Order: sequence, then structure tokens, then C-alpha cells
Amino acid sequence: MKLPRVDAVCIGVGWTGGIMAAELTNAGMTVVGLERGSGQRETKDFQNDHDELKYSVRGRLYQDFAAETVTLRHDRRERALPIRRLGSFSPGDGVGGAGVHWNGQTYRYHPNDFRMRSDTIERYGASKIPAEMSIQDWGVTYEELEPFYDRFEYMAGIAGRAGNLGGRIQPGGNPFEGPRARDYPIGPMMESYAGAVLRQAAADAGSWLVPLFSSRHLLSSGDFDNPKTRA
Repeated sequence: MKLPRVDAVCIGVGWTGGIMAAELTNAGMTVVGLERGSGQRETKDFQNDHDELKYSVRGRLYQDFAAETVTLRHDRRERALPIRRLGSFSPGDGVGGAGVHWNGQTYRYHPNDFRMRSDTIERYGASKIPAEMSIQDWGVTYEELEPFYDRFEYMAGIAGRAGNLGGRIQPGGNPFEGPRARDYPIGPMMESYAGAVLRQAAADAGSWLVPLFSSRHLLSSGDFDNPKTRA
């Protein structure tokens, strides 16, 4: 069967391929995404199927290393051997890739991370950096990347609470984060009982403790209307 010609083909439609396909489609191109696994249906695969054996033990959402694997070696002297057991490296299988099963943490790098060499010299002096240390600045700043962080968070529907809006510290958010242009698209996740107990214990212990704040997640805390996904 001969299929119609398209402008672009994305091999794999996880986070990288999915974003590429969306951007190309929004630019007016006709795009086809090819994925080796099946689609994940919300009501069947997640809401009503709490099968710990299938997901946690047998790795239902992971690549089947018995059928197709990757090899690993720790240095060039070793022989590369196939990975046969899932560990911290758990590639996803199916539409959405590993984004279907990851824990959804989407931290931004801190402004200091981009200027680690310069900031170290300014604060402690060049003599504090050993000659053999390869520490360098990134060559791009947090301020230059902030609009792209923001764009991703609003495309993906990241849940959280800002701690630094334009240089103004916000209650309940991360006071140590770099300044952001606007708050998260949806509010933070509901606080767990364990989190509430920890928060109260920290408050009772005194202000010398690091302040607690809500984390950001790629998990929906409420309804999210993504204008990029509208037909």
C-alpha cells in the first residue's frame, strides 16, 4: 500500500519527537509520527488498571529488553554487554515514550549554574579553582533561556507555585529559584499528609531550617487548557 507523501516523519513520539511534530504541524507542515509501541488509553491503562505486577515488576510501560536491548560498558577496556534487567535506565515503549512513566520533575537550572566559573572567581578568587579543574561558564545565561523554560512549562502543563516572580519572592514557592516571568500554568499538587506533618515540624523547630516549598510536577493538579493542542 502506497501512503500519501508528507513533509516530515518523526521516528518516535515521546517528548522530543512529540514536541518536534507539534512545532512542525503548527508551522503548516504535514507530519506523521512512527512509534514502535502502542498508544496508552487513559481509562484502560491508568485509571482502572492498578496492576502492580504488570507495571512495577514486569515493566508494562518499558522497552522489552528480552526482545530488543541496548549494550553497556563502563570504559573502553570492557566488552559491551546487553542490558537484561531494568534499572535507573528505563526507556519507555509506546506513544509518549518514557514521559508516560517518569516522575515528572522539571527543575530549571539555577542562574549560578550558567556562570559557575565566573561566580566562583568573583566570590572567592581565581586561586580557589584548581588548575586541573575544567569548570567553565555555559556561554548562555539563565536570562536568555528563561523564555524557553516558560514556553515548555506552558506547553506541557507543569503544576507548581512560583517562588520568584521578576525578582520578588513569593510565599509558598521556592525562594532560591531564578526569577521567572510568570507563575506556573496550573497550581501545585495537593499536599500529602506526610508533607503536612513535615511542614508543621519544621515550623515548630524554628526559622533556622531551610524553608519548605511545593515542588513542580508534570502531573495535572487541575484542568489545563493548552492552546497549542487545539484543532
